[in-house]
Amino acid sequence: MIAAAPTPRSATWLVPAGLFLLALAVRLVVIPIVAFAPNEGAAYYVGVAANLVSGHGLVSNAVWSYATSPQVVPKPAFELWMPLASLVAALPMTILGGTLAAAQLATAVLGAVVAPLAWVMGRDAAGAAGLDERRTRGVAITSGLLAAVLAPFVAATAGPDSTTPFLVLGTLAAVLMPRALPAGPGTGAGAGTAAGTVAGGTVRRSLPGFALGIALGLAYLSRQEAIWLALTFLLLLTIRLRGQRPRRVLREGVGALAPVVIGGLIMVLPWLARDLADLGSPFPGQAVENLWLRRNEDIFAWADRPSAAAYLARGAGAVIGDRLGAIVHQLIAVLLLPAFPVGLLGLVAVVSLRRSPALRGSTALTASLMAGGATFLATALLFPVATQWGTYLHSAGPLLVGLIVATALAGDALLARVSARRGWAKVNVIITPIALLAIAVPLLVLQLLILARQADALQARLSAVAADLATRLPSDPAVRPTIITDHPMWLAAATGGRAIALPDEPLTDVADLARTFGTTWLVVLDDRGRYPAELLADPRPTCLAADPERIGPADDPAWLIRLAPDCSAP
Repeated sequence: MIAAAPTPRSATWLVPAGLFLLALAVRLVVIPIVAFAPNEGAAYYVGVAANLVSGHGLVSNAVWSYATSPQVVPKPAFELWMPLASLVAALPMTILGGTLAAAQLATAVLGAVVAPLAWVMGRDAAGAAGLDERRTRGVAITSGLLAAVLAPFVAATAGPDSTTPFLVLGTLAAVLMPRALPAGPGTGAGAGTAAGTVAGGTVRRSLPGFALGIALGLAYLSRQEAIWLALTFLLLLTIRLRGQRPRRVLREGVGALAPVVIGGLIMVLPWLARDLADLGSPFPGQAVENLWLRRNEDIFAWADRPSAAAYLARGAGAVIGDRLGAIVHQLIAVLLLPAFPVGLLGLVAVVSLRRSPALRGSTALTASLMAGGATFLATALLFPVATQWGTYLHSAGPLLVGLIVATALAGDALLARVSARRGWAKVNVIITPIALLAIAVPLLVLQLLILARQADALQARLSAVAADLATRLPSDPAVRPTIITDHPMWLAAATGGRAIALPDEPLTDVADLARTFGTTWLVVLDDRGRYPAELLADPRPTCLAADPERIGPADDPAWLIRLAPDCSAP
């Protein structure tokens, strides 16, 4: 007579809520120990968000690419990258001020959502594998705990960039994909009902697809790699409808795709219109140029733009070598080392569980692994040079969530075998999370300590450079000149001024760039590439207005160089 069902159901949702709070608490620890953007991408996103909340719009004080017009500074932001990280950061920055800590807070809250999402994916995968309730709960909780403390996920809080939004929204899209698929033959009231095919009318059947479209649209506004998520859904839909009558294929296919497309367009079209208005095209032109990078410094090219002819002229050996190097880099420097032990164990688990219904069916885990695998291959094969500066690093999150769940499933399967051999009455579901957390948590602490130390050293150096520049530049920001530099985003963040990228090209090209932007000031922070050696041994004295000066800390100085306005080719 007593309605007991609601109590367990309500209690069930306490678990993902607790996982969210745990993940949030872990991420909040990062904010006080990292006080400067640890990468230039984060400095860019935070700088744009600060301009937005101060009323200047979506513009950047740092120009890092000349592939897209207009050639001005401040420049309309996101000619290649996508805006969501800045929009998310802007929410708390409107209240707490345009600081890095406010942006980090937004990233921490959003990033904590990955823990309950991993819990859902783990629960669904364990259910598809036919595990009982107790083991299903163990796999789900293990997945959520690992996602809460995995080092790459937590460290992304320090640098608010596209990593966390794409991680969360890509994972959400993977979770929604099975629910947006039409019921397959013989699915009955199981997985097929999750697709919205139960009674309730057209609107109810369309809601999962519409939610998936919203998630895919937001994922695209995080990173362009969302295209591989969308193609994964198309592939899953094709598999689901395979072998059915053509009329039903058309009806079910259109019925499944229409709400997804509508939801996605609602999210994406306003941004495409903005790009068309401010940048002259709804599509990022530099994405094509990035196919032809010979080295990463080509991103900053001014006169010598990357081209297919120049890239292919290097020969087949270099072209193939780029791709092999990219695959090795992505595998070791992104999946295996930073995400240890999940990266290694997850890949082993995928192979060992390849016949499991959790991986062979249309599950969220399958979607995550398929989309992640497509992203891995596409990034390595299409952008083999750019990926070694972080292209895949920032888009690997959804795949890592899939590897987390695969690791939890494999751990359960291993303990099931051990339990059977030892004659235990129940499978031990505690050993797997304890063992994995015993490895993951110390590695998280180590990575955060290294990250904090690097950020402190970077902040100290750039602060010293900015202080020396302040004694040489006009105090009025309105007349302060733009600075050409090899680290425009960091220097703009440190000085509060405007900075543009130094191309690794002959000095006469740099002088042409300087004339275009109306500046003669140049700051070289590192010795990567052509400069400062060529500037210090300038064969044309007329290109330098004064002798180069050392600025910043004595043990790690930067070079301040004044260009002569009449520098030209001999």
